[in-house]
Amino acid sequence: MGLDVPVPDWQDAAMYFRRWLFILLASAAAGCACAAGLWLVLPTENQSVFQNAPDRFYMYVDRLVDGKMEQALGGGFYGFTRTPLQIGGTVVYTQFHEGVDIRPLRHDARGEPLDPVTAPADGRVVHVSNVPGNSNYGRYVVVEHTLQGAPYYTLYAHLAAITVARGDAVRQGDSIGRIGYTGAGINKSRAHLHYEFCLMLNRNFGGWFKKHHPQTPDTHGIFNGMNLAGLDPVGLTRAVRADPALTVTNYIRGQTPLFRLIVNATPRFDLLRLYPWLIEGAADPRPAAWAVTFSSQFIPMRAERRADRVAAPAIEWLGPAAPALIYQSRKLISGTPGKPALTPAGQRWVNLLTFPE
Repeated sequence: MGLDVPVPDWQDAAMYFRRWLFILLASAAAGCACAAGLWLVLPTENQSVFQNAPDRFYMYVDRLVDGKMEQALGGGFYGFTRTPLQIGGTVVYTQFHEGVDIRPLRHDARGEPLDPVTAPADGRVVHVSNVPGNSNYGRYVVVEHTLQGAPYYTLYAHLAAITVARGDAVRQGDSIGRIGYTGAGINKSRAHLHYEFCLMLNRNFGGWFKKHHPQTPDTHGIFNGMNLAGLDPVGLTRAVRADPALTVTNYIRGQTPLFRLIVNATPRFDLLRLYPWLIEGAADPRPAAWAVTFSSQFIPMRAERRADRVAAPAIEWLGPAAPALIYQSRKLISGTPGKPALTPAGQRWVNLLTFPE
């Protein structure tokens, strides 16, 4: 008596082939990452940014210029790269992009991206959002990395598929998912990985979010993008390639300072608990205030103790800034470079840093 074995149709065969190819590519990417001998690598096999080919690395954004739609490559870069405005005859980019958008290298016959997303460093999966409609990130994953005793976070957004679960330990090169185009405003032709390398601002985020957004469900908890401050992930990876012994602390300390914020000390200033390396100066367990310097990437660089309290949070010092200060400060600071002031958005941001007061 013969065996009755079902023969898959061409659609099943195509699905199995895509799965096989995805596993093969993920294994190859993992091998390349581990062979590099670096504690941090990029999360996909696309290395074009290190081969002087940014056009093959970054995904463009569609931008309307003089009534014509253009593909603006710079929109996928980190930093002020989006929402251009004409101010005083100069084009000023007003939207800050906290990560990079990485192109896929491979597609199947239907144009679906095949590139695996892999862990750029050892860590632990702390958040998985598998419902695309719950965030502009679409399907996204957050991985925590403990480096020099402090927590840092990598975020992977717009995924087509997720291959990890919350609590999973991952080694550099392990599969996290597959590049996709989930999330608002993205289609198949613009499929990409949005990748961030972040510091956390406050583990008391839930209380702050409920205070300022009482009608909005707190779907992602402390892993909401508002609570993660992203530094330049390509810049950091490039720096590690040049100096494998480089730490995140030293990379941040090497950035250009942009402004210094002074706030009264609170019993639970969580930023300084998360990143005690920020604290500089003579030991004082109970300072009256803190002066925190932020870089041009809006990343905290150092915190100094102050003996006197202040009437209200304020910008104590501002480095060189563009004339359109409010646009080049993520709308946190207004006024002039000589007399800066916190905007209402800036005051809410300061409240996030210091909550609960």
